[in-house]
Amino acid sequence: MSLRCLLLFMLSLGIGPLARAEPRNWTNAQGKQIQAEFGGIKDGNVMLILTSGQTATVPLTSLSAEDQTWVRLNASKAILSVVDPADASRVPWDKRRMPTEVKEPMLYMNIKVVKEEPGECIYESGHFQFKTSAKLGAILMKDVCRAFESTYELVRLMPWGIVPKPEEGRKKFQAELFALRDQYLATGAPTWSSGVYVRKDKVFRMPFNELGISDTVGANGAYYRKGEINNDTITHEITHQMMHEYLPYMPVWLIEGLAEYTSNLAYKGGVFSVSGDGIAFAAKQPGSRNRGLFGAVRYQPQWLGVKEMWGYTTDISTRNEIKSHLLSEKEEKPAGGPGLVRFNFTAPPPTMEMLSSRYRSSHVLAYFFVHENGGKRLMQYFDALHEEKKKWPAFWEQADAHNAEIDKLKPAYDAYRKAMAEFMQQPGVKDLGNGRFSYPKSLTPPAPPPEAPKAPEPPDNTNPDAICVKHLRILLGERTLDALEQEVRAMFQKNGFSL
Repeated sequence: MSLRCLLLFMLSLGIGPLARAEPRNWTNAQGKQIQAEFGGIKDGNVMLILTSGQTATVPLTSLSAEDQTWVRLNASKAILSVVDPADASRVPWDKRRMPTEVKEPMLYMNIKVVKEEPGECIYESGHFQFKTSAKLGAILMKDVCRAFESTYELVRLMPWGIVPKPEEGRKKFQAELFALRDQYLATGAPTWSSGVYVRKDKVFRMPFNELGISDTVGANGAYYRKGEINNDTITHEITHQMMHEYLPYMPVWLIEGLAEYTSNLAYKGGVFSVSGDGIAFAAKQPGSRNRGLFGAVRYQPQWLGVKEMWGYTTDISTRNEIKSHLLSEKEEKPAGGPGLVRFNFTAPPPTMEMLSSRYRSSHVLAYFFVHENGGKRLMQYFDALHEEKKKWPAFWEQADAHNAEIDKLKPAYDAYRKAMAEFMQQPGVKDLGNGRFSYPKSLTPPAPPPEAPKAPEPPDNTNPDAICVKHLRILLGERTLDALEQEVRAMFQKNGFSL
């Protein structure tokens, strides 16, 4: 490929303003060179900023091996702002309004039968693809999909500025439905769960019985509606799925709190009553239906307080208080060594009662921020997350490449450690401490392995393990957690709800 053809091949990725970097010479696989600044990498394509100021892209694989290595080691240094298709659909926060109700989108609920074979059937609605382990048919699937498409519409219309779109590389959101609960549990789903959205697999899973579908075929050889569809669990987990782009940048109490918020909205006749969102906190009448993720639990969950909940950052089952999101302020754990005794305290797994209180307390906090000053802080918070999530794709790609390089070097390092251990046993070799040693001139120490590549630098000196708390100051403002506690209690008391 000629240099001219190479330049003609470069097409814009639709990436916005960039931080300027030092220009360097770039070489393609045929040896042709151009000078340009590094603009970043996305989906395997490298952005180059030409001396003319124009932006262009080439496949990473079209560059020389040296340039490919350089890109992998420096991808996170390019501070770029990716143009998100959702940007055009997002309304400024001060123009957004809370809907009073959300109706099911009839346009998207027509079911297409893609495949119906023993053991695997595929159906599609407007935004979802359903894979089922048994044939359900278009009519029954249309009844099932109402809650899915309704939740899509609910999250889309909430004033948080979220424009739901399928996970990267997919045209529709994925859902897997199982005739048998054992099939559902075999996927690794929690034993206590009635449905789950798995972030790693990017799929929602649920057994038939929780969908209100019989778990055995009827007299006519077909599955049938047996009871009420579990809209609560569907709405909770599908809320996660609609917000999947934002989840890595949010604390778990807010992730679960907003999902509990949506799942506790009154839903009847295909309509969510958003204006009645506080009914979940009203005193339940004897025999009334318990809603939400822990609807089957019969004890009263407790309000745990703002300070306690603020520490549920990365896992709802284990409190992990994070005081700073900055990498430079990361608390290093002491390494073990001679004479150092380390005690490991393993917390017992939480009981259902404990989890129930944590989920309800998350719901309380989410409700507060939804309504505080018209939800202003929460909308601004999501705007910050929307910009934050654009900064990280290059870093994650770079981190994967860095880990791959480390894996390649591991055998060399293992061999070097083994050779050094044997060398240190040779007569005349002395360990001087701190990695220093002496040896007779007649001996030659093992050659050191190649130097390990430098770890990538995350955006804004942010600790990737603490990014979930980076923007919480927007929600907290200048308040202390104690002051926030008082405001939460005051709002609930004013509205006549009990904590």
